[in-house]
Amino acid sequence: MKEAILEKLRCPRCREQISVWNVTEEDGGEIVEGTLACHACGGTFPVHSTIPILLIPGRRAVDEFAATLGREAQKVGFSKAVQSLADGTVEYPATRAFEPAVTAAEVREGRYRASESFWETFSRNRLVQQQQNAIAAHLDAMEEMWLRAEVNFADTVLDVGTGWGGALVPLVERAPRDAMICGFDTAFLNLRVAQGQIERAQYDNVVFVVGDCLNPPFREQLFDAVISWFGIGRIPGFSDYLQGILSVLGPGRAFSCAWTPLVNDLDGLASQADLLGMAERLDIPTRPDETAGFMEAIGFEEVELTTVGPIFVLSGRAPVSEGNLRGLSGS
Repeated sequence: MKEAILEKLRCPRCREQISVWNVTEEDGGEIVEGTLACHACGGTFPVHSTIPILLIPGRRAVDEFAATLGREAQKVGFSKAVQSLADGTVEYPATRAFEPAVTAAEVREGRYRASESFWETFSRNRLVQQQQNAIAAHLDAMEEMWLRAEVNFADTVLDVGTGWGGALVPLVERAPRDAMICGFDTAFLNLRVAQGQIERAQYDNVVFVVGDCLNPPFREQLFDAVISWFGIGRIPGFSDYLQGILSVLGPGRAFSCAWTPLVNDLDGLASQADLLGMAERLDIPTRPDETAGFMEAIGFEEVELTTVGPIFVLSGRAPVSEGNLRGLSGS
């Protein structure tokens, strides 16, 4: 982690400035392993493999929804796992207050996931190939998302739900060469895969941060553009995530996301009633037209929803207040 990005980060718990507490490994002025601290609330946050883990205490740096659903499916089968999430039998999110955000074993696994040897095997995985093919087949939808977010003119871009980075390299190639791109995800191991891809492509304008938009660890109004390729339209807490995104989006700047409803993709694997019940309980969008209403309700302007093939592209713009206008005009 370059210390220069510190002024852009904030404590996820109290939104105050954070600073370097200690450094245990450094490489060329970049913090590889260490700890950040918030002097306002006393929170401490680890840095592993140059990635700051900016989650509130008690949260794990994993894809909690996928982990919960997968864990229950192993026990009782997928259909019953969905039913358990729908009726509240299974708690979500399941906090692990006594387990660190990232374990030592995950740090070791992360080193492997960023390596060339891992990628050689990983890239041949059938699921990965399917995802890569989907990106190639729906590049027009991705282009529409970038166009709506105006990434071509952005100095700072936030990619929410980066995952293993399948859509990150095309984004970096599209954005201005000197723009700062931030890959943002709740899962540390996902970002280590993405980090490996960026290192292989030899881009030096990408940073990675573990966190979530429920408690965004960034300075308010920091980003010129925010995008999400299948990152937030298919996860719990959609409306709350939108509020977090709005808080870090600059005045008059645009957010755009692309996705297909999760309940459609899971149709046939569980009853429609249980899928809809799970989605309603966990605030996962089921009707794209409703998502446009969510955006307008929390303050986005110029909200627009369109389809590009089977993919929905939703966009909106942060409002510009009179105070913002004075600041932008320099008066």
